[in-house]
Amino acid sequence: MMSIRLPLSVLAKKQVSAVPKGHFAVYVGESRKRFVIPTSYLNNPTFQALLRRAEEEFGFEHHILAKKQAAPVPKGHFAVYVGESRKRFVIPTSYLNNPTFQALLKRAEEEFGFEHHSGLRIPCNEDAFQALTAQIASVQK
Repeated sequence: MMSIRLPLSVLAKKQVSAVPKGHFAVYVGESRKRFVIPTSYLNNPTFQALLRRAEEEFGFEHHILAKKQAAPVPKGHFAVYVGESRKRFVIPTSYLNNPTFQALLKRAEEEFGFEHHSGLRIPCNEDAFQALTAQIASVQK
C-alpha cells in the first residue's frame, strides 16, 4: 500500500483495506480521513502543487512524482541532490577527502541537517556543483 501524507494529516493507526492497483491512499486532516486516489491525479498540476506543499511542510520525498526510477549507486560512489530542482549526481566517495567538497558538506549540514530521507542535498546550483566536481576530478587524475 502506498500512502502520501498531506498537510495536517497523519497515517491512520487502524487496519485499512488494500489499495487497488493504479491508486494510492491519502490521509487528510486531523480526523485522518482516508481517500483512495487514482494515480492519474499525479499528472494534475493542482494535485502536484498540493504534494509539493506537503513535502515542504513535512519534509517527505514523494518518489511517486519521479518520472523514472533512480539508477542504483555503484560501489565506491554516493548520490547527492543538487539545487532547487534536486538534480541527482552520483559521485565517487574519494571526493569526501577534498577540502572544498568537505566545506560544501558542512554547508549542507548547516542548512539541511542530517535527516536525508532520499539522499544528501547539496545547497548550491547545478552549474557550480558540476564545475566543482570537474575540478576535483581533474586534480585526482
